[in-house]
Amino acid sequence: MSENLDSLIQRVESDILQREAIVKKDRLQKSKGPAVAVAFVIWVAAIVLGALQFETVVSLFSVNIESNIERDLENILNSAAASLRSYEIESGVLPAILPNPAIRGLVKYERQSDNRYRLSATVNNVSIVLDSSMDRPIRESATN
Repeated sequence: MSENLDSLIQRVESDILQREAIVKKDRLQKSKGPAVAVAFVIWVAAIVLGALQFETVVSLFSVNIESNIERDLENILNSAAASLRSYEIESGVLPAILPNPAIRGLVKYERQSDNRYRLSATVNNVSIVLDSSMDRPIRESATN
């Protein structure tokens, strides 16, 4: 009979330990619930704020991009003007087309007379113009 009693006590102790483990697990899961919910709310708030500030962030980068584009276009126009001046020195007149074939697709060349020209280039709504009477290229306004 003592063996039956011992086995019964062991089963009861085992059941108690299993129930305690289940209760601890339930408590742990219940305590994680609010933390997950708070994390989700913070995540959603961050996305909403990011979406609302998207244009501001993009405009910060686009100003930098536009200034880089403007600088690059100025360099291209200066290079085109240098090739025109070299051609004019050699031949006495401006060429019918840009002598530098690498920049023909980027730069619009208008020969206004034998010694006057106008160069322009546009990329991403950034337009730069260089007239033979100007010292350096300038940005053309959007209304032109």
